Amino acid sequence: MNGVQVVAGSNPVIPTTFNFYVTVKKKVFLTNDDGVYAVGLSALEYALNRDRFSVFTVAPLYEKSGASHSITLEKPLRVKKLSESKYAVDGTPVDSVFVGINELVPERPAIAFSGINKGANIGNDLAYSGTVAAAIEAFNNGITSVAVSLFISDYFNFDDVCFEKCAELFVSKILPEIENKTEELYAKPFLFNVNIPQSALEKDSVLIKWTFPGKRNYGGEVIKRVDPRGKEYFWIGGDQYSFADIPGSDCNAVLEGAVSISPLKLSYFDEERTNFYSNK
Repeated sequence: MNGVQVVAGSNPVIPTTFNFYVTVKKKVFLTNDDGVYAVGLSALEYALNRDRFSVFTVAPLYEKSGASHSITLEKPLRVKKLSESKYAVDGTPVDSVFVGINELVPERPAIAFSGINKGANIGNDLAYSGTVAAAIEAFNNGITSVAVSLFISDYFNFDDVCFEKCAELFVSKILPEIENKTEELYAKPFLFNVNIPQSALEKDSVLIKWTFPGKRNYGGEVIKRVDPRGKEYFWIGGDQYSFADIPGSDCNAVLEGAVSISPLKLSYFDEERTNFYSNK
C-alpha cells in the first residue's frame, strides 16, 4: 500500500487530505443579429464553451441584420427554448439582449459577445449594425461587451469553416489581447468592436491593430425594379469595399489584412458646441 504505513494487528492509516483544483468558468452572454441558427453564432459558442467560458445564448429567432438599436414595443415577444442555455426571441437583437439579461439568464454574466457577424461592421456601419447594437445594449446594462464580425473579401472561397477558424482566432489570440491590455475588464464595463479579415484566417502570425471607426462610402445606390404586378420596389445598394483612406482606422486595418479592435464609448453630447452656445 503506497504511502500508507501498516502496523501488524492494527488498521492501516488512510490519508484523508485531498487537493482538488476546480476551474470556475466565466459566465458569458452570447447574442447576434444573424439569428439563433447562424453558423457564426454556433462557431463562437462552441469555441468559448471549449475554452474557459460557460455560455448562455439568447439571439433573434430570425435574421435581423441592419436592425440597429430598434426595440419592439408594439407587440408581445415570444421566446423559444432550444436548450437549458440557449433561447431564441422573435424580435430584434436588442430585444434578445433586453429579455435575456433581465429575464432569462440565471446569473449575471462576466462578459457579453455579439457575433460572429457575416460581414464587417466598420466605419459608418456602427450606426446600422444589429451586431454592434446588441453589444451596446449589454454594455448599457453594465457588462463588458464585444461585437465580433468577419470581413469577407473572397466569397468564392468562403464557407462555414471560415467561421470556425474565426472563432478559434478570436478566443485564442484576440480576446487575450483585450484581456491583457484592459485593466478591470471584468470589473467594470468596456465596449469593443472587433473585425477580423478573412485573409487573417490562413496566417500563422496575425497582426492586431487598435483602431478607431473609419468612413465607409456607401455610394447612395438605390436599385429600382418592378414586380410581376407592375408595382415598383427598391433595393438599397452599397459597395463593401469603398472606404475613405484614413490611417489608423478600422477600415484601413482590415483592408491591410489586420484584425481591428476599436474601443467604443457612447455619448450624444457635444460638449464643445454646448460651451460655445452657453457662453455666447
